[in-house]
Amino acid sequence: MQTLIRISAIAATVAASIALAGTASAQNIYTGGKAGAYFGTLCPGLLEGLRTEGFTPTCTESAGSLDNIQRLLADPTGVAMVQTDAFAYWAAANPEEAKKIVAIRSDLASEGVYFVSKNVQEFPEVVRLITRVKIVLPPKTSGAAQTWENLKQILPRVFTKVDPSQVTYAENAAKAVEIALANDNTIALFVQLPDPSNEIFKTIVEKKGYFIPLAARAILAQKVGGQPVYTLETRPVTKAGVIANAVEVTTVATPIMLITQATENVPDGGNARVNHDDLIKIIKGMPKDKLLPKSGATVSLFNRAFTASADMATKLTEKAEQAIVSLK
Repeated sequence: MQTLIRISAIAATVAASIALAGTASAQNIYTGGKAGAYFGTLCPGLLEGLRTEGFTPTCTESAGSLDNIQRLLADPTGVAMVQTDAFAYWAAANPEEAKKIVAIRSDLASEGVYFVSKNVQEFPEVVRLITRVKIVLPPKTSGAAQTWENLKQILPRVFTKVDPSQVTYAENAAKAVEIALANDNTIALFVQLPDPSNEIFKTIVEKKGYFIPLAARAILAQKVGGQPVYTLETRPVTKAGVIANAVEVTTVATPIMLITQATENVPDGGNARVNHDDLIKIIKGMPKDKLLPKSGATVSLFNRAFTASADMATKLTEKAEQAIVSLK
């Protein structure tokens, strides 16, 4: 009987070790909706790179950046894709939980932050009209809604003057833009990868809407964990034609960040911590081109560096600062 008990105990220990090892090599990569670029464009390259290293990752659908963070907190060996500004806003509100998370890399791609209006053309106009302008956002769970909350936090002199009654939420970014282009002094905010084939960009150009360049020193100065939250970039919103150049817009953009929990938070036992530490090193060391799409319309866009000229950056930020200083 004692022999049977010892054999059973040994078997149970071995089974537990196998289960733990299996968990350590099977990562959830939390992305977003299946129709989004995180899930369908960026995650596949990460899967391929990790599988060749003995991991068995899965692209896991989610409700976006904030949902990804919450899932990651419950899954120490997982990886999440998040907007850097959404993470910065969450980290400021949750400093203790934020200590559990480490950034792996944020150099793959950035998403532009777009203000769009029927009649407002420049950010100083937004500042002047800030107590009267209407703001239309995608759903409260969207990355753009988190961008709005972050902007309120880092530029309170402007954005906290907006009364809640001035803000409405649309069912999606396309609907928010539709509302803004149908009403004067109404601004839609959305966050989007630089893809001129996107239908939202086509709608704005066809309806002669205005892309409002968003730039201010406080916005460009924000950092999280030493990482700039925003950069100023000039990006195409239309493709070049036979007789027309591509339309380009300068505005701030926020990097897509890959995050995970610190290795010390992974339960000790088997090879779980070793595997997680290797996972972080592998993702950091993967050549960028291996993680980006290999075919399709977005290939050249991901491989192109987007930066605003120094003259453009100076012009936009100085005009913004003059408007902010004069704000009562």
